Amino acid sequence: MSERLVIRLGSNDGDSIHWLQFNDKAQEVIASGSLNSAEELSQLAQQAAATVQVLVPGSDVSYFEVDVPKNNRRQAIAAIPFMLEDELASDIDTLHFVYGAVVDSRQSVYVCDKLTIARWIDWLSQAGINASQLLPDYLAVPVAQELEHISVLQLDNQLLFRLNSNQGLCINQQWLNITLEKLRDGEESLSIEHYDVQSDNQLSPHQWLAQPLILPMQQFAMSLTKLPINLLVGEFTQNKKTNNHWKVWRGVAIAASLLVVMFFVEQFIRVNQLEQQQALLKQQSEDIFRQLNPNVRKVIKLKSRMQNEIKSLAGGGGTNELFDMLEVMNSALNAVPELKPSTIKFDKRRNELRLQAQAGSYQQFEKFKGLLEQQYSVTMGAMNNNGNKVNGSLVVKVSS
Repeated sequence: MSERLVIRLGSNDGDSIHWLQFNDKAQEVIASGSLNSAEELSQLAQQAAATVQVLVPGSDVSYFEVDVPKNNRRQAIAAIPFMLEDELASDIDTLHFVYGAVVDSRQSVYVCDKLTIARWIDWLSQAGINASQLLPDYLAVPVAQELEHISVLQLDNQLLFRLNSNQGLCINQQWLNITLEKLRDGEESLSIEHYDVQSDNQLSPHQWLAQPLILPMQQFAMSLTKLPINLLVGEFTQNKKTNNHWKVWRGVAIAASLLVVMFFVEQFIRVNQLEQQQALLKQQSEDIFRQLNPNVRKVIKLKSRMQNEIKSLAGGGGTNELFDMLEVMNSALNAVPELKPSTIKFDKRRNELRLQAQAGSYQQFEKFKGLLEQQYSVTMGAMNNNGNKVNGSLVVKVSS
């Protein structure tokens, strides 16, 4: 569609909300205005028939850059939340991570609290608005025309900085002097391309270069033709809604048919997955048994064979500690299916189990170790990164 609705939300439900409806084909504003709070968002439901782009305060979205290797980039990106853990004030499980462009081997990362994003989505949902894109407001400020410049746009009492293609800031005007000093970073002054920044905020000794005067929300709309990121990914991906009302009556019958088909497809997939998991667990158990008994080729009645072997190792009676260890290890392998054992040895004299294994990452070894440590003492041995695999060893021992 040629029409877009651009909404700039606040951090709190009582903050004012700016909006603008823009026609891309004619490059003109259809309507614009502001709302007193999130409770009034329902007034925009009718305009929301067009594409909806939502801006949120950049002060609620943290930005980081992380060095990532050219090799195994996928695994490196998956480990970024753990790499940033010490720099984040909240637990990484409560945060939403979105990855932007890579510049000079540095991965751009945007981090926002999950509850905050859920609150924004809830405001829109309660108003009957389905957003297709959501991103920090400073990314809608035009990038400076000169490489060494930065750009700033004023919206009410807030200033939005665009530092480069990926990075920006959103601050209240009372923090302007401190922010400029930090951005100056020892330089004599900054060259700032500004969009209607009030003269009181044009602090010296910086050079303020005025840009064409248009509505701030219109500037946002004109800049949002190509988005660097979208926060509505992963668990926050939104379902697309159709506005073709003529399809509604016909869609009822089609939807009912699809639901029946999808139900049976889902059941078929679920049964298949369960069968695959069962086969995998059986194979893992048999592999463990063969590691302990290399002369055995075909394993029949695994549990009874394992119990007989344990009794044999214990001299016909004694402890069932090895069997208990293997039971716990099998449960841990089930919880971490990416970790594959290569050799397993039991030291009867020390009453410990030694395991050589391969996994996709160090985190999988840590998770496996944590599960075993709930009942046993576990020591991690040498770890080696071999391409996209990690090889390592563990010693599992009964806690004294």
